[in-house]
Amino acid sequence: MKKWAIVGLELLLIFGCALFPLFFELSYQINLYMLWEGAYRLSLGELPYKDFGIPMGVCSWLIPALFFKLFGPSLFTLAKAQAFMNIVSGVAFRWILVNNGAGFYTRVLSIVIFSLTFILGLYWPQYNHTVIIFQLVALGFLFHFFKQAQQRFSWLYLIASAIFFTVAFFTKQDGGGLGLLIGLILVVIYSFQSRALKPALIFSATVTASFLIFILPFLPYDFGYWFNYGQAPHYARVSLQDLIRINMEESRWEKFYFISIVGLLYVQWRNKTITRAGLLFTLLILGILVQAMIYQVTSYVPKDNNFFFHAFACAFILLQLQNFNWYNSRLTFSILFVLVSLWWSEKYWKYADKVLAKTLFRPTDKDVVSINTYILQPAECNFYADLSNWQKSSLPAFKNIRMPASTVSGMERTIQLIQQARTSKEPVVLNMSELTPLAIEANFKLAKGPLWFHLGVGMFERELNQFLIQIEAQHYDVVLFEHLPLLNNFYPFSVRAKLKDHYTLVDSFEAPRIVYPGTIEVYVSKRLVSLQPAEAQTRP
Repeated sequence: MKKWAIVGLELLLIFGCALFPLFFELSYQINLYMLWEGAYRLSLGELPYKDFGIPMGVCSWLIPALFFKLFGPSLFTLAKAQAFMNIVSGVAFRWILVNNGAGFYTRVLSIVIFSLTFILGLYWPQYNHTVIIFQLVALGFLFHFFKQAQQRFSWLYLIASAIFFTVAFFTKQDGGGLGLLIGLILVVIYSFQSRALKPALIFSATVTASFLIFILPFLPYDFGYWFNYGQAPHYARVSLQDLIRINMEESRWEKFYFISIVGLLYVQWRNKTITRAGLLFTLLILGILVQAMIYQVTSYVPKDNNFFFHAFACAFILLQLQNFNWYNSRLTFSILFVLVSLWWSEKYWKYADKVLAKTLFRPTDKDVVSINTYILQPAECNFYADLSNWQKSSLPAFKNIRMPASTVSGMERTIQLIQQARTSKEPVVLNMSELTPLAIEANFKLAKGPLWFHLGVGMFERELNQFLIQIEAQHYDVVLFEHLPLLNNFYPFSVRAKLKDHYTLVDSFEAPRIVYPGTIEVYVSKRLVSLQPAEAQTRP
């Protein structure tokens, strides 16, 4: 097979899995509101820490903000941005494999595993995943430098790697910090292997300079208050007890891979068959496994956000098999391809199941007890939403996005209500809900302050007191508050209590949540109490 055809086939797998979700209707996801608002604010030219506070870096919103400029600030644009980032992650993963001597069969099988475990499940941006994507790009540059170190301008790859490791850190501190530590260890070991101090100095100097670029311009805007490095009012989100407990109770695959790779490394060391490049790649895989074991504890939403380790560990194992003749046959490759596809079937089966449910399979009769019906799921116990009632909104910012019917109609009433409040002045709206794109649809300005309102995580007592004072002073004309009784101050309970004392509840409807249900309540200032949305569904 010609080289261009080989590359084309590998890229086809990456592009296919990355773009596949765009051909389906997508459901609203948790934390999507935050990604939309951060990207929207950046696209308007607002500055982090100055115009909105976040306890992390701003890099998670850079690509979505660019896509907002190109395609408009709708939620579906976020899915397009994620598809692009998925392509970047797949190409970066392939680049790492190429620079470590992976053959065609190994690359294809590894890319299939990476696509099914990481890419295919990501159709919305999520900072917990974006940090890993930037880390993959950094590792791609780093291993290209290791392979091409003797070339004249190879140091440029080292600089690019250091920059992307910094970008990863200012996307999410825990994942980015662990990735930067992996990169630093690899560069130090490479410098020791080559008896050259220059690579370590270039890498360290670039990281230092990049950190200063990300920090110094924002020092006048409370950077030291907002950015979470474990200082008050933040707290260090690392618990040694949690790390030990969770990894002892779970992490079976991580521990299996780790033990297997350490065993292989020991055999190679005893047989004196390990190479310098092989040692660096082995240390990378071990670092990835350790990172995944820590990351699942410090960044626990979503549950499978650390699944990137599977592709790296399997790639390492497949690389060891390249030395056997039986592995390098089309029959073996075909069998392994089928087995790998069956191994990670849950990602693509979710899409196939939607199609088959409408064509071949009949829905289970509710009167027949089965795996789908044996739990009655009363409302107070139903932590997971029934998506069968979800529908698309006609609002442009929510195009192609499925939400509860109650949410869709509630948004339309809320827009009408805000328009009624638009008298001689611009209405002042506080949107403490996940429906952040309403800022476009209802045409109101976003207030300065925290980007999201999770007490102790995204905002603190200082911001809480400011909100309570402004509510008591009737500063806002309309307030949207999302009540999530099962989550710990995801939206501060004391704000809701203050609203009930000083504002009038005029409407409420279902929040667009797949897990842990909630209600979006609409309050108006008592001076505007005559405002009532049409067909309001007010609840006590």
